[in-house]
Parts: sequence; C-alpha cells; structure tokens
Amino acid sequence: MATARQLCARARQVMKNNAVLISGADFENHTIRRLQVYFWDEKEAVMDIISKDDLVEGWPDDGVYVFAEQGGEKDCLTPVRLVVHDEDFHLRAVPGDTPEDDLGPLPSVVCLEALELICQLKDSKF
Repeated sequence: MATARQLCARARQVMKNNAVLISGADFENHTIRRLQVYFWDEKEAVMDIISKDDLVEGWPDDGVYVFAEQGGEKDCLTPVRLVVHDEDFHLRAVPGDTPEDDLGPLPSVVCLEALELICQLKDSKF
C-alpha cells in the first residue's frame, strides 16, 4: 500500500504538468452535477468545487484524472475521458462508452465538504 506522501508526490507531478485531479463527485440520475477538483495555480495546489460543464469547457490539454488511492503509488491516478453521445458530454474513468458519467468509486462532494467543516469545528462561547 502506498503512503500518503507517495500519493501526494504523484498528484503533484501531474498537477505541475497542468492536469486536473478529481477527488469527489455529486451525481444525480447518473449525471455529474458537481466535482471537487485540484489543480496547480502558480506555486501551490488549489481545490475548487465546479460543475461538470465548467470542466468540459475548460478541459486541460494535459488531461483530467480521478484520484483513486486504491491503485497504489503508480496507478493512483486514473485518466478521465470525454465520451460524446447525442451532443452530451460524459466523463468516464472506467472502461466502456455507456452514455452516462462514471468515474468509479469516489466520495461525494457533499461528504468532502462535511469533512472540511468538521475540521473547522471549534468550541465557542455563545
């Protein structure tokens, strides 16, 4: 099993080459509504929550990857491809050309947002 540092180093490598990493997705009827993504912004990694349309419109030349830690250090990033079907774009990181979004097992954006909020919890005197 890869360490967190090894996974981070691999992610840094592709982000420095202007690729985007998807770490979470919210789906509705097999269609992505929101994505949590990481990318390199001048001197640091940045996280943002965007729509699928935003990603498709700004598709980076160096690709999009799904962060999948179960792949280990070498295979922790799975390439995402665009599949066009009836003028709709679908994001796929799994084999096949089914006309639906499928990025494999990912946490929801809502779950990741909740975890971020939990990290910010503090006792307050009200």
